Amino acid sequence: MAVLADVFDPEHGALAAFTTLAATASRFAQQQATQGLLSPEVWLALGRAANELNDIGLDLEEHLDTLAAARIPSTTALVKPPAPVPLVVRRHR
Repeated sequence: MAVLADVFDPEHGALAAFTTLAATASRFAQQQATQGLLSPEVWLALGRAANELNDIGLDLEEHLDTLAAARIPSTTALVKPPAPVPLVVRRHR
């Protein structure tokens, strides 16, 4: 869980960095497409990818507290592990 907290950290995590990279690539591709050096489809695909990555980050925001708590080591050794729960998929769109 601690690894996931680092990956999904909204400021310094890999997801945030990759989202920024995709958005920057989209802006660069837009410039290239307007000059006729790159296909507009490439620009649009990069823009969609950046938007999807951003949406994933927003979907995970409600769970950041849980992920951050995983970084803190437990001080009690007798804590019972959490019970498994059925998985429920919720879409926020």
